[in-house]
Amino acid sequence: MEKQEFASISLYLKGRMRLLTDKDEPPRFSGFGLSDSASDVEELTNSHTPEAMISFLLNMNAKLDAILSHLKHDQLEVDFPDPIEILELSGSALTIKNTRKLTTGTHVELLVFLSDFPLSVAGACGQVANVDEETATIEFSRISAEDREKIVHHVFVEERRQIRTQRLA
Repeated sequence: MEKQEFASISLYLKGRMRLLTDKDEPPRFSGFGLSDSASDVEELTNSHTPEAMISFLLNMNAKLDAILSHLKHDQLEVDFPDPIEILELSGSALTIKNTRKLTTGTHVELLVFLSDFPLSVAGACGQVANVDEETATIEFSRISAEDREKIVHHVFVEERRQIRTQRLA
């Protein structure tokens, strides 16, 4: 299989990590989905529900998503005991502060918190490829297409935001 190249971007995100006993250990994170507000609005609009009721239901849905996000976040901290600080991100790898003194070849499972509200998390398993005094680069060895797409989209959006900020400066 040919290795695909992805754009990478310097940024700051938080995440969680756990060490794997071997590279084939099954992941603990299988993703979770909160409601898709665009499809919810379309579905409610087509249901001939009064506008006030649609607004109420969408607000209630957003509040429930916030509660579920918080509860899920707490569980993720139990399953993934090590907090990480992500300094660079791409669809194929990430670079973190090496506070845990990882060594080359170590296998890990990672979570990347792309946003806190609504909670958007991407998960991947990978192997430490490069290490220096300050950082460790982890190449993804197993990542779902959905999680890779979330990361690639986040990199694209963040890159656009950084370009706009540079133009204004």
